[in-house]
Amino acid sequence: MYLRFVVPENDEDSGREMGIFVDGGILNESGQLYDYEINIRKSLMLWFTNNLKVPDIQALESNHYSNPNAISWFKSSAVTHISKMREYIEILKAHDVPVKQLITDRPGKILYEDEFQIAAIPFKDTFK
Repeated sequence: MYLRFVVPENDEDSGREMGIFVDGGILNESGQLYDYEINIRKSLMLWFTNNLKVPDIQALESNHYSNPNAISWFKSSAVTHISKMREYIEILKAHDVPVKQLITDRPGKILYEDEFQIAAIPFKDTFK
């Protein structure tokens, strides 16, 4: 089982709903966060920098896949990482940003995998 947290805005690169880190960055850059939220966000981002590898995947795949860019998903066993994501989500919710949790056992063609996450090119039916 894999989990992903998104906001209902399309990401231009993936064509899918935007991950929450992108939207949190937008709130931060636009000056909408309070000082304490900025500090919490910085702390969480530092934690993720130190505890989660960013897959270096910019894949162009064949016509079998609906999207040429890999989407990151947490493994359900990544309990601490998911808990930290939920802390991050609280910042977004405080600014009325709706967040959805997506769950799938069929994320697509896996191009990267480590202990905590995968990056996959979604199948056409991954998000149905």
